[in-house]
Amino acid sequence: MKAGKSARGTDGLCSNKTLARRSSMTVALDGGPNQWDVSSFDFLHPQMRIDPFPTFEVMREQSPVHWDGRAHWVFKYEDARSVLLGEEFGRSASTFQEQYFESLGAGQPYEYVIKRMTYLDSGDHHRVRGLFAKTFTPKRIEALRPFIAEMVDRLLEKASPGENFDLLELVAHPVPSLVICELLGVPTEDRKLFDGWTQRIAHLVSPAITEEQYADAADALADEWRLMEELITSRSNNLGDDLLSELILASRGDDAITHQELVSNCIFLFSAGHQTTRDTVGNGVLAMMREPSEWEALAANPQGLSVAAAEESLRFDAPVVQSWEVAFEDTEIGGYPIAEGEAVFPLLGACNHDPARFDDPDNFRITRANNVPITFSLGPHHCMGSALARMEVSIILEAIATKMPSMTLATEQINWRDTVVFRGPESLEVMF
Repeated sequence: MKAGKSARGTDGLCSNKTLARRSSMTVALDGGPNQWDVSSFDFLHPQMRIDPFPTFEVMREQSPVHWDGRAHWVFKYEDARSVLLGEEFGRSASTFQEQYFESLGAGQPYEYVIKRMTYLDSGDHHRVRGLFAKTFTPKRIEALRPFIAEMVDRLLEKASPGENFDLLELVAHPVPSLVICELLGVPTEDRKLFDGWTQRIAHLVSPAITEEQYADAADALADEWRLMEELITSRSNNLGDDLLSELILASRGDDAITHQELVSNCIFLFSAGHQTTRDTVGNGVLAMMREPSEWEALAANPQGLSVAAAEESLRFDAPVVQSWEVAFEDTEIGGYPIAEGEAVFPLLGACNHDPARFDDPDNFRITRANNVPITFSLGPHHCMGSALARMEVSIILEAIATKMPSMTLATEQINWRDTVVFRGPESLEVMF
């Protein structure tokens, strides 16, 4: 840990029961099962993309607030709540720029990232998010339910009994992207373009981005930015009843946002709205395929359990890996001192498996009581689209369980996407 930091927990041993269960697992730490070297924790270790949970467990027990020389990593639920809700923490674009976006350099990719509402300082964040929140209303979201349900049914009809198919490619991937297109009023002929660009641009917020990924993401961003500007210009001259028209009108008010902020955050909606739903469906269905009794329960009562199944999917294998804050003053988390200006990263997946908050956290349980995961963060940066994501996932799970109750995995070989920001399988081959 950082010199002068509390070392509480680093000399603790895991329980015999935990060690026995962990003996067949791979942990992204040096050392052995009798004493892992928590100082070797590396968030970018390849094992963290394959199966981070054994590492999360070790860190939660031995170094629950861990300093790695650049940031503090938080592994406990209540500690994360104190960070995300605490007034002594917040977002600082300048700090994040200095520490994590050096590789972006100057230019459009950097300008796009720092104008996204997730990276804006508190005053600018409140202004930009407030404008989007005024138009991104529960009524507007709920009105999408028939559109989503009809689209999911239509997509699932393409699958044939007895034949393998990729569930993510068939339904979990296209649905959220097409929903955002519908919200913004994107012309039908342009919708597939936005879908392809979104996947490539997502790499820009990864601290592990390669030169090749950067170049590809920058090209995709330039194309999407150009088309989004054309769409905004066209819509400004012919306002409708879609979300983009309302954003354009709202941006002309007293709390006006800049043109760059409007374009950047409309593009951001695709990334935020697409990745979480896709990965939640993938992670949740995979978990239930590996817990057959849970899938059988959902298949027996799709309408009654789909909402709970969606929530447990969000908890069990969170599609969003981490949140982040910066300390605005000297403070502490769970007894660990935090200096002003230091970055803090609550690891949401680790917190959702904290046994102090969730009974039997390492098992998927649809009927889990008092299930309140922090997958969508908390406080000022709580995900604005969380209600939409929950609705999309529950509709998809209900439709799959209704139409394909006998569905099974076609292969146990799962390849995880090469990203440290979102977590989900590249594909999910199933059959029914």
